[in-house]
Amino acid sequence: MAYLHGISVLIVVISTVFCKKQPNIIFIIGDDVGWNDVGYNNPVFRTPNIDSLAKNGVKLNNYYTGEVCVPSRNMLMSGRYSIRLGLQNNKIAEHPRSLPLDEVTMAEKLKESGYSTHLVGKWHCGFYKEKCLPYNRGFDTFFGYLTAVVDHYTHKYNDHIWDLRNMTVNEGPRYNGHYSTHLFTREAQRLIEQHDPDKPMFLYLAYTSNHEELEVPSKYKAPFRGKIKDKDRLTLAAMSSCLDEGIGQVIDTLKKRGLYDNSVIVFISDNGGATTFGGNNWPLKGAKLSLWEGGVHVPAFVHSPLLKENVRGTLCNELFHVTDWLPTLVHLAGGTLHGTKPLDGYNQWNTIREGVGTHRNEALITINQHYIIKTPDPSYDKTYKMYSSNRHFDVRMHAAIRSGKWKLLTGGQGDHVWTKPPEMTKDVPDVGEVPYEAVYLYDIERDPEERNNLALHHTDKVKELLKVLGEYLKGAVEPNENMMPRIDYDRMNGLMGPWVK
Repeated sequence: MAYLHGISVLIVVISTVFCKKQPNIIFIIGDDVGWNDVGYNNPVFRTPNIDSLAKNGVKLNNYYTGEVCVPSRNMLMSGRYSIRLGLQNNKIAEHPRSLPLDEVTMAEKLKESGYSTHLVGKWHCGFYKEKCLPYNRGFDTFFGYLTAVVDHYTHKYNDHIWDLRNMTVNEGPRYNGHYSTHLFTREAQRLIEQHDPDKPMFLYLAYTSNHEELEVPSKYKAPFRGKIKDKDRLTLAAMSSCLDEGIGQVIDTLKKRGLYDNSVIVFISDNGGATTFGGNNWPLKGAKLSLWEGGVHVPAFVHSPLLKENVRGTLCNELFHVTDWLPTLVHLAGGTLHGTKPLDGYNQWNTIREGVGTHRNEALITINQHYIIKTPDPSYDKTYKMYSSNRHFDVRMHAAIRSGKWKLLTGGQGDHVWTKPPEMTKDVPDVGEVPYEAVYLYDIERDPEERNNLALHHTDKVKELLKVLGEYLKGAVEPNENMMPRIDYDRMNGLMGPWVK
């Protein structure tokens, strides 16, 4: 189907280990960019740079991530599932939680391999202690936000406190009124322009578009007036165009510095689009915060002059997960994984560059021990009646796993709908009322839209995967999302930062 030709909203630039010179790595991630929020999946959207990079690269058609920012970004940095980190949910800004300090980050491993390491944009891996901050987790420089829901113009968190910093310096007052996407693009360009070409670069460019607040300079809205009537959707389309413009400018700067030919570009989103804030994942079901495909199956691709000719412009249907980037990039850098905890990610470079099969056949999406639905009525929910007595896993618990062509979901899922984009003019059939059930099993290869629950027809497969979930649960860390002490703004002197010594 045409919509399966998607790419993730994160861009990484990487050189390959088969070159004598270590590759540059530019990793660009879009925030809340849904399946239907890029031009190659939606012709109404104007993202020519993203589209061109994807068209001439390798699209990762089975790329999975977390359902919301915190688990996704912490899995990315660590190469480990969120259940190992105790970060299965999004509560990190106002509680003393972070990527555990005994975890080794992607930036630390690349720095160990001789890279200059830079973070521009959104961190969202915790900041309650000084040791949690990006420049103490492997990054040489940091310009951006520690949290989410930061105003794109004022750079204040929840309209309360500045959250734009250059290392330890509060840049909020200086850049008040400057649009975040423009700021992050210019900083990325500056770093590339000033980079020593004799040293490899890792640039993690974590844009905050398309995350709310829905704000963008008005000039980006003009092309969509008359095409998109919904106000939020129009603004989000404009934000996507601004994001795409910034990505194009960064790539142009790489070319001008002569760095592009020794680089790889990866583009992903941290999670699916937020349909309550203009995002869209059509024709996939669900949205950000859900474990349906629309929440966790996002656009992703790799682009590089270093890719073999025969894989450029191809669609890779092998299974990928956000945890795979750490081992893949460290391999490209010529580094080792010594010192890391056991990783859940796989080195996928041969799959990307050679087009060979992956070693990954399974991807745990999440298990959240603190999200358990009310016990269903077995006279209404036949799946609960069928599987509630299994001894391996409580089917009321919020969880999902992809295994081969199969996807199993348990517990409450939320946003149990397919959201038609406002700009779509053709009629689509009404799917009718979809029953809420405790257990769902889908053949994703045949049913990527998750319309036909097979849980009552493939009982052996369901029981097999419930046993797998039970094994994962044995090693899962409690989320502990309400840890104390809560954030103390009085300790921060006007700039978002640590409050625990």
